[in-house]
Amino acid sequence: MLLSLTGASGAGKSTTLAHLTAMNWAQPIVCVEFDSVGVPPDADTAWRHAVIEQWVKRALAAQDEGSHVLLCGQVPIGELLAAPSADRLDGIAACVLHCSPEVRRARLLERREPEDSLEHHVAFGEWFHGHAVDPTFHPEVIRVDSPVPMRWERWQDWRSDDPRWPAHVVETDGLTPVQVAQCVVTWARDVLTQGALRLSAER
Repeated sequence: MLLSLTGASGAGKSTTLAHLTAMNWAQPIVCVEFDSVGVPPDADTAWRHAVIEQWVKRALAAQDEGSHVLLCGQVPIGELLAAPSADRLDGIAACVLHCSPEVRRARLLERREPEDSLEHHVAFGEWFHGHAVDPTFHPEVIRVDSPVPMRWERWQDWRSDDPRWPAHVVETDGLTPVQVAQCVVTWARDVLTQGALRLSAER
């Protein structure tokens, strides 16, 4: 199973990952960071498509060994579901961390992001949240030309109330890193116990 801890820059993913890595999970689960494969200077949406497929294949290898992967990174749900090999996973679920534009700006300034990049990060954060709650929300943002044969048709007809859309949103404004981590742990344990979306069953 592949569990995705995701969200736009400043939402709290990396801080939360540090807590999750130290967890004593009841099931074998490997916590990894999306960018650990290296990010080239010219990284774009098409590059992200290729790396998502790479991580899906790593999750499939872990699945064959009887373990799960919790992937922490900026991975829109629609891209994850459209990854070519995603239909071979036993389950897919996503926990989206979201914060308000004001909090996002403050967090990004604290980590010394250039001020002229803040509005881009804020706009993408608002899109990311919209996409998390509604698959019809501006899908053209991620449906770009790519050498990866993405399978957009898997979810392109789903609507905001479709129970198959595997998103759980955690609003991080006002929460400490420990509290956010607790929310994610609760979500992950529920998913591991109850199961998650299997794309192969949607054919």
